[in-house]
Amino acid sequence: MQSSYSEIKKHVDSIKITDTHEHLPSEKERLSVPVDVLSQFYLHYTSSDLISAGMPEEEILYIRDTSKPLEKRWAVFEPWWEKVRNTGYSRCVEIAAHDLYGVDGINSGTYRELSKRIQERNKPGLYRWVLKEKAGIDVSVLDSLTGSHEVDRDFFAPVLRVGEFVTLSNRFELENYAKMLGATVYSFSDLVSLVRNRFENLKDKIVGVKIAQAYRRPLYFEKRTFGEAEEAFNKLFKTRTYTRIIIDPVKNYSKMVPDSPGNSELVPMQDYLVHLAIQEAEKRGLPIQIHTGLHEGNENILSNSDPMNLVNLFMEYHDAKFDIFHGSWPYCGTLGALAKNYPNVYVDMSWMHIISPSRARSALSDWLDEVPASKILGFGGDYLMVEGAYGHSVIARDNISKVLAEKVDTGVYTVDEAKKYASWMLSENPKRLFSI
Repeated sequence: MQSSYSEIKKHVDSIKITDTHEHLPSEKERLSVPVDVLSQFYLHYTSSDLISAGMPEEEILYIRDTSKPLEKRWAVFEPWWEKVRNTGYSRCVEIAAHDLYGVDGINSGTYRELSKRIQERNKPGLYRWVLKEKAGIDVSVLDSLTGSHEVDRDFFAPVLRVGEFVTLSNRFELENYAKMLGATVYSFSDLVSLVRNRFENLKDKIVGVKIAQAYRRPLYFEKRTFGEAEEAFNKLFKTRTYTRIIIDPVKNYSKMVPDSPGNSELVPMQDYLVHLAIQEAEKRGLPIQIHTGLHEGNENILSNSDPMNLVNLFMEYHDAKFDIFHGSWPYCGTLGALAKNYPNVYVDMSWMHIISPSRARSALSDWLDEVPASKILGFGGDYLMVEGAYGHSVIARDNISKVLAEKVDTGVYTVDEAKKYASWMLSENPKRLFSI
């Protein structure tokens, strides 16, 4: 039997992707810093594999430091690089190095020339070349780590990070947050009003909201009364101890601020605010993106991000649209069951294709047997640098093509059906969900 892969891959490569998730800085920010292969390609993901392999954190910081000679940094990096080149993260950056900069892998014979070519390309037009021309990405839903919603709309559509108000942990943070929004907060009622106003003021700027609380706590957000949340909030004002925080490390400026009462003491307030955010998103038709599954970095509690923790939200907010990130890897089967059962739950493969290309394929194959194809979102680059988004898109297109070709070759789909589902997953489904 002749494989249908080539025909399907040709179609998949022609699709302009709607990218559900990126952390990219603005092009201006990217161009403002010195760049080379070690400072850019190892900002995250592969760096987590390096630490997993045993590389000390201080060496990670050293290899990224462009004030140090590149050759000396490479000498520190190379032995560790050989230990992790087998992973999906590493494959992604080597694809980018080859396709974008024309070098054969990242190794002792290429790193100098690769760095030179990265520097030569680090000029206006970089994002258009990488994202539009090379990766074929139409638009990316942006979760900016700076919290900015002023973005280049030709490239990005921003979301609101609910952590900006959910994770307030002491009076200093609360006062700074209110000041940023031109307000003063003396009571929990004030904070609730501030959050509601925040949604209203951003209604024409954002296309969704993002919940990433699994990095800090379990994803179970209990239904709380206003009184319970208010009692927790008031503890921010009852601490009688202080701690020193660094305001400006360059100028060696620090400040004494009130201590936090502790994260566990603030859980009722956090729960209430997450429910409030979902209510505000639901009434505006904004999808709620939720981090589930693997945490970026090292040494977190994986069970905190089990999507089963979210069932009470799925059951309560019928009109909300829950965009569940990262395929919940490694809870992929659980997410498939949830998306099959709940009309308001969507499967999002952002980040997943590089966590494990092979398991991404097997999960997608299962989901196509289990979940309505209209609820599967096929790609989110989830990178801090554009080259990573490109490399990830290459792996994603290949994965999706292979899975669909296998379905065709075993008689499950026709070629035309496979092409249709590819277009849905990479473009039409996310466009419809985010109204972009």
